[in-house]
Amino acid sequence: MERTINNNVLRQALAPQEKPGLPSNFAYTTMRRIRREQRESQRRQQLAAFIIIAAVAALGIGGLIYAFGSVIWRSLVIMTKQPDALSLAPATLFCLAFFALINHLLARHYISSDRTAPQ
Repeated sequence: MERTINNNVLRQALAPQEKPGLPSNFAYTTMRRIRREQRESQRRQQLAAFIIIAAVAALGIGGLIYAFGSVIWRSLVIMTKQPDALSLAPATLFCLAFFALINHLLARHYISSDRTAPQ
């Protein structure tokens, strides 16, 4: 009797166990998770790059103002005292606005978030 119980226990222990199967959409959910992690990583890298660029630009502008601030200020004062000093300002603002619009349109056309990098 004890031998029969041991045999049954051994048979059950050695019987092939059913392995838990993967869900039918395993590949899809895995790839979706990988894409989401890649997007999050890319966002973190873009934020870090933006912060670095902003800091370098602020330091550069601050350094220029520190080094040449008095010269720039004197030049501006002299320019504004002349009657035709600001005659080019409207044309300059128009050109800046035009190039800002072109930049926006080209960036929207060529840089989109739904495009993926070629494999």
